[in-house]
Amino acid sequence: FPSSSADAPLAVLCFVERLTVNTLHRAVSGIALASLLLVGCSSEGEAPPSDEQATSEMVDEGNADESQSGERDNTESELILSQVIEGEDIERRAIVMLPGDYDPNTAYAIILGFHGNGQSPEDFAWMTQRVCSFELPCIAVVPEGYKRSWNLGVEESTADDVAFVSDVIAELSSRYPLTSDFFAIGHSNGSGLVHVLATETSLLRGIAGFGSMLIEGREPSAETAAVSVLQVHGMDDDVIPYDGGDSPVGLRFVPAEQSATLWGSANGCDAGTGEIKDNGDRILMFEGCVDDHRVHHYGLAGQGHDAGMSEEFALIASEFFASVR
Repeated sequence: FPSSSADAPLAVLCFVERLTVNTLHRAVSGIALASLLLVGCSSEGEAPPSDEQATSEMVDEGNADESQSGERDNTESELILSQVIEGEDIERRAIVMLPGDYDPNTAYAIILGFHGNGQSPEDFAWMTQRVCSFELPCIAVVPEGYKRSWNLGVEESTADDVAFVSDVIAELSSRYPLTSDFFAIGHSNGSGLVHVLATETSLLRGIAGFGSMLIEGREPSAETAAVSVLQVHGMDDDVIPYDGGDSPVGLRFVPAEQSATLWGSANGCDAGTGEIKDNGDRILMFEGCVDDHRVHHYGLAGQGHDAGMSEEFALIASEFFASVR
């Protein structure tokens, strides 16, 4: 999906980790102020892995720096991953951001952030990390899409991103063994991917999708695992229309409010309750879902494809994830 920021890639096979450190100020600088105004790696001698198979190796290098105050605020790591795509071994990467007071004996949630088409992890890292800075103590992980996109069938990427994310989560679960809950947040093309991950896997406790809803033909089925869903969509979005149907990206989408209703039904929720704000915003909520899940939808009047990319909705996403953990 086209997006106003920039995009990047992620994959599944071999992980080489280089540890560097950024302070929280560095990770969020320039954005926090503006936002507040708004409300195989196979070993030597082994055959290279097939497209279907993956192994991983992680190597730590370096150590944490200190912030100007002399205290460690935030540790940032980069995972370099190798995935076989169309017979070629492709390196992909992901940024991992630990909380400044990270404690290996604490059970953190992990939030995966998926950028839009044409973007890089750096373009979406701020939003993912801001979600982790509020209600939910978590580790932020921002992968890079192959050829700066996530493969939903019409993008330049031909990577199997569902299989890739499955392997990334397995690796993170091994690295952070106390972790029990994974969440995903995405914008545009990345939002389309988190909906697909939610419908086709049982990897995630919850998702937050901005600027994309369910794709026609990839709706939840009887086999879909229960998952909490937060949808945020601009009612004047001209890239992924709020009312669904054909999109300039080459896919057809379920209307935004129908998408939320389908998620409510898939989660066995009570009937939805709706509210229209004075400014025209439309809010639809489904509670009483199985396993304490929830489905919330925000239609933002007068806003386009970047609706919800703000400090306000980073907080809303953080509170939403914390409420279902």
